[in-house]
Amino acid sequence: MTDSVTTPVTGALPRPARASTPARSAAGWAALQSPAPERARAFYAKVLGLRFEPGGGPGGLWRGLDARGAQVLVVGRSHTGSGPGVWSPCLTVPDVRAAAERVRALCGTVEVGPLPLEGGRGVLGADRQGLGITLWQPATGARITEADRYRLLTPDPADALAFHTRVLEAKALPAPPDATLLLRGTRPLLSVSPLRTGARRPRPRWQPDFLAGDLDRAVAAALAGGATLLVEDEPAARAGRAVLRAPDGTVFGLVRG
Repeated sequence: MTDSVTTPVTGALPRPARASTPARSAAGWAALQSPAPERARAFYAKVLGLRFEPGGGPGGLWRGLDARGAQVLVVGRSHTGSGPGVWSPCLTVPDVRAAAERVRALCGTVEVGPLPLEGGRGVLGADRQGLGITLWQPATGARITEADRYRLLTPDPADALAFHTRVLEAKALPAPPDATLLLRGTRPLLSVSPLRTGARRPRPRWQPDFLAGDLDRAVAAALAGGATLLVEDEPAARAGRAVLRAPDGTVFGLVRG
């Protein structure tokens, strides 16, 4: 099913009107459950310049590291083994135990944890719209990627904002034209946008955006790897942002930065 807000394009990626540096994120790594994890690893290694190493855990997870050794991406096999892949974010919290209690109080789900996780403590669960989330309390000195940020596309933005602002203890800031940005201090955690689709019962989804120092190179690598370039609106393209559909059907963004 194709969202009505995204349209395949075949022309060259528009150049930004002026250089801009996105605010560094307070979020952690992106997690991808893919029906073809080996192909996904090869794809994102070329697009994002990541080095993958075995991460252990159920299903044979692999960790995608940047040049600094920070974890940008985790890739595992989807439970169904077919269909499109599924994204979920890692979102940092000051106190993971307290955050887990807020998830339960707000009718979300805590599936695993708190438990030791990537140089800190974490919880795996879902929000009350059923979207997977990892909440992570990094230990002092833990390496946190600044290259990932997240968009939550949902038919019920008000419910998503009510849940995530309280769980993350974040402040909400309108981000024209139709998004709301959740911040911790001055650093973004995620944005929430209405999901526009022709489906009768649209399903909410996460979309990660990855910083790309050379956006044109990253887009070219994605297209060579079988991705489809999507453009949501002209202002976004002028700002130096590209949205793509990966070979496994998941949608992700690349941001010049």
